[in-house]
Amino acid sequence: MDALSCGAPTRAAVSAPTISEGTRVEGNALAVLGVSAREESVYRLLLRSPGIGIAAIALACGLDHDAARAAVTGLRELGLATAVRGRPAFDGVDPQAAVERLARRRLDGLQDEIRRVVSARHLVDGLLEDQRAGRQRAGRQGASGELRYVEGIDQVIACVDELSFFAREERLTTHPGPIISAALDAVRASDLKYLRRGLRMRTILHASALDSHRISRFATELAEQGAEVRGTAAPLERMVVFDRRTALVATDPQDITRGALVIRQPGLLSHLLALFERRWSQSCGIGERLPSVVEREVLRTMARVDKDEAGARALDMSLRTYRGHVAALMRRLDAPNRFQAALAARNRNWI
Repeated sequence: MDALSCGAPTRAAVSAPTISEGTRVEGNALAVLGVSAREESVYRLLLRSPGIGIAAIALACGLDHDAARAAVTGLRELGLATAVRGRPAFDGVDPQAAVERLARRRLDGLQDEIRRVVSARHLVDGLLEDQRAGRQRAGRQGASGELRYVEGIDQVIACVDELSFFAREERLTTHPGPIISAALDAVRASDLKYLRRGLRMRTILHASALDSHRISRFATELAEQGAEVRGTAAPLERMVVFDRRTALVATDPQDITRGALVIRQPGLLSHLLALFERRWSQSCGIGERLPSVVEREVLRTMARVDKDEAGARALDMSLRTYRGHVAALMRRLDAPNRFQAALAARNRNWI
C-alpha cells in the first residue's frame, strides 16, 4: 500500500514545500555521483520533508505518480532514501554518509576502469600500427594526439622532463615502489630544477619506496624545497599529471622500464585526477611514521581474529610479542580497543 492508495491529497493537505515555493534545484549537482536531476530534486525534498508519501512527492515536485515512484525507487537503490517503518512514506538518508558512500563507489569504479585502460597492451599495439601507417615522424617525439606511447625508461625520463618544462602550474606524482637507481639521480635533478623555477609539486610515495634511505632523503629534500610530499602503505598506481591537462601512466605498473602512455583525453584525465586526490586524502605527511611490514600484518590479524592467542599463532610469534605490537598500535592510533584500532588503520589506509 502506498501514499496514492490512500487517496490523492489536495494542495492544502500537502505539508511538504513545493518546487515552485523557491526550493527548485538548478542543475544537477549530484550527477557526478550517478544521481539524475529528478532523483536529486526528490532527494532534497525528502531531506526537507521526512516521512513524505508518493502522492505528496509527486505534487511537490510536479511529477506524475509513476515518475515519483520511479525516482524514489532509484533513490532507494542508490542508498539515498529509506521507507518509513509501518507507513507508506519515505525519508532521505543522512547526506554525509550517503554522498561519501556514492563517491567511494564511483571512485572504485573509476579506478578499475583506469587500470583496465593503462594495462591494455593491445591498445598500445593498435595505436603504434596506426602511427606507423601515418606520419613517419609523428611517433615518440612529436605526437600531439590524445594518447601516445613512450617506450623504455630513458624515453620516459626524457618525457617527464619535457612535460615538466612546459608545465606552468602544478605537477602531481605517485611512486608506488622503489625508484630504480638508474632513474633516481635524473628524477632528483629534474624535480629540484622545476621546484626552483616555481612549479608546485605534490608527490605520494609508497612505504616500500620510503624504506630506501636514498629515497627517504630525496623525499625530505623535496619537502625542504617546497614540494608537498606524503607517504602511504596502500597500493598506488604509477602516474605523473602535468597542469591537470596531460598525464603519464606506466603501461606496466610493476615495470616502468617497459614504457608509458601520454594521455591528454579529458575524460580519462578527470578519472586520473579523482584517483590522485583520493590517494592524497588517504596518505600522511612523511614526518608521520608509516607502519612497518610486521605492524601491518598485526593490524590485518587484529581485524580478523578476536583473541590474542589466535593472532599470535597466525603470525608465528610469541603471545608477549604480539600483545606488545597490539598495545603499541592502539596507543599510536589513539584507539580504546582492538576493533577501533583496526577501523582507524583502515581509515588511514594502513591495511
